[in-house]
Amino acid sequence: MSLRLRTLSHFSRDTRLLLATSGIIATSFFGIHTLLRVLYILRLGYGPEYVGLFGAAGAFTYTTMGLPSGALGRRFGVRRIMLIGGLVTVVGMLILPLAEFLPLQVRATWPVLSQVFHIAGWSMFNVNFVPALMAATTAEERSSAYALNGVLKGVGTFLGTTIGGALPGMFAGMFSLGLDAARPYGYGIWVAAVVGLGALIPLTRLGKLEQTAVAGHVEARAAFPLLPLALMLLYVYLSHSAWAVNRAFGSAYMDTVLSLPASTIGLITSVGQFASILSPLLNPSLARRYGDGWTLMVASLVMGVSLLPMALVPHWAIVGLGNLGILTLAAMRMPALQVFQMELVDTRWRALAYGAVSMAMGFSFGSMSLIGGYVVAAAGYRALFLLGTGLSVAGAVLMWAMLRRQGAMDGAPVSRVED
Repeated sequence: MSLRLRTLSHFSRDTRLLLATSGIIATSFFGIHTLLRVLYILRLGYGPEYVGLFGAAGAFTYTTMGLPSGALGRRFGVRRIMLIGGLVTVVGMLILPLAEFLPLQVRATWPVLSQVFHIAGWSMFNVNFVPALMAATTAEERSSAYALNGVLKGVGTFLGTTIGGALPGMFAGMFSLGLDAARPYGYGIWVAAVVGLGALIPLTRLGKLEQTAVAGHVEARAAFPLLPLALMLLYVYLSHSAWAVNRAFGSAYMDTVLSLPASTIGLITSVGQFASILSPLLNPSLARRYGDGWTLMVASLVMGVSLLPMALVPHWAIVGLGNLGILTLAAMRMPALQVFQMELVDTRWRALAYGAVSMAMGFSFGSMSLIGGYVVAAAGYRALFLLGTGLSVAGAVLMWAMLRRQGAMDGAPVSRVED
């Protein structure tokens, strides 16, 4: 199978700058910070209910900010809003580890408040990144650009997860602290903030992406595709559940149930992330042969099934296999979702439409986080993993029905959903 993926030198300067930003910020946000924030909260003495509340606060913030972030990008420009959002994201990382220095009356609410602030900035950055990359690329190179973005995000997340797993032990040794204390993890989160700040440097050198979009992608002013987008949002909510469960509770499960140290948790997560680095390279070929919708359907199905081993066998190797499947397929799913969704709408609606899709992803993560904490407390992690499996498989069935409606399952690749 020939992947025919373009190298960085074949893309425009703005595209290369956007891809560089994506890779660096993945090291910070998806790698170091995501691994350590839950471990930090657990070291503050909180249980799974609080971990769920913490995750839900961020997810519902992302949901609430989805459409406003898109509207801000459309009004003031995606570059400017990405810069502002990136700065807010970094500040949110910086203030989380202040929790242990605050009075007990404030400490209980501080992580949640910092998460709300942090994710509000991330929404402003991430919602506008997708239409920015769309504007910087031509139709011919777009699939390769989004696939390469997925690869660079995977590399960044892998590096960040590996580094993040080692940071608490390093800081504990430097300052003679125990790994059961919160402070070594807080220092690691501050490292994530410094890396995130460096990711914003390429953004300051971007051109005017909105002008590029107008000059290079002229379209008729079509009406907003309400019904296709509504079906898409339902699919996103359902299919995102397996990833959300693993993301919100995977580290806590390995820490509290399997009693694994942070370095081992980081290693297991890094192995899955490393395997997922190259999977987006398959997207251009799969899109040409089957269509992005088919890729979304299969990825959602396999992600759901990957949670089953984690539900049935409480062993670190089985968790590693499940995590491997989820991360590998999630890395393929996201580029396909971005292209599939962007091609649903006219150019002027893209930031708003991706804001709506981001809301669905945030609501899925938020509901899984909030409900999941209580499910774990009442019935254990097995019940939560089975719930994530069922919802993700239901998302795959919905995508199959959407493609079937267009005749896509009869052999014609489809990358648009028509009303």
